[in-house]
Amino acid sequence: MTARIIRAFTSQASWWFIAPSLLVLAIFLSGYFLLVKASLLHPLPGRFDGEGPLTLDNFERFLRTPSEWRVLLQTLKVSAGLTIAAILIGFPVSFAIVRAQTALRRFLIAAFVLTLLSGTVTRAYAWLIILGNKGVINGTLIRLGIIDSPIPMIYSNVAVSISLVHYILPFFVLTLIGALKNVPRALEESAVSLGASRLSAFWHVTLPLSLPGIVASSALSFSIAVSSFIFPLLLGGGRVRFVSNEIYDLIFVNFDLPMAATSAFIFLLTSLCAVWLFSTLQRFAGGRLHRQAH
Repeated sequence: MTARIIRAFTSQASWWFIAPSLLVLAIFLSGYFLLVKASLLHPLPGRFDGEGPLTLDNFERFLRTPSEWRVLLQTLKVSAGLTIAAILIGFPVSFAIVRAQTALRRFLIAAFVLTLLSGTVTRAYAWLIILGNKGVINGTLIRLGIIDSPIPMIYSNVAVSISLVHYILPFFVLTLIGALKNVPRALEESAVSLGASRLSAFWHVTLPLSLPGIVASSALSFSIAVSSFIFPLLLGGGRVRFVSNEIYDLIFVNFDLPMAATSAFIFLLTSLCAVWLFSTLQRFAGGRLHRQAH
């Protein structure tokens, strides 16, 4: 009898501990339910909201609109390219920081952390100053006599890509540093002591052990890039459009909330598929390492 009372009390107490988490989860999920509902409404001309009955016409309109597909594919393509650039730049930087002396390593990590403290708007305007027609780069090249007229760099894919790489690189590096710290350096030294070169030891030992961390850092970088809004808006000049900019215009320019909700819902599903792909790659890399260890 006493054991039954204890089990009942423990069960009720556990629900009290879980209840706040369930409440927070329900609040967040309610936003997605409202998003789905708004995507199924009929748009009302001259009004911001929509009306029933629920319909799939907005999804059909999205699928038949080439511009919506073009913006979605451009967002995914640019974000994938930025993720590859983050890997090519961020991995050597992270590896060098992990292998650096303690004082230098702390200084470099602090520099990346300080970079995160500056907001997106600040960094976007900083790149406008650097890449503008009268900016730092063009001004320096003109004074040196290398060029006679400014090189147009802003309002292009190049400007958006440079600014976004600068923005996502600290996230990639700081995430990968934690993963690289867990790679035992003794394994690489053992491979060298057994006759392997430094490059061979890195390629066959260090890099494979770093793959799960690289995939996790890449997933974070892709998620940040694909949801970017400020950098395409300020440095794209309307020529480079991401899905977030398209959704903003559908709401505040076209006043078409149902279509904006439809675009947001399709974009959410696409992003979740990309995150699932990264998660699958991470499990594959971890499973491969586990099999090799045994």
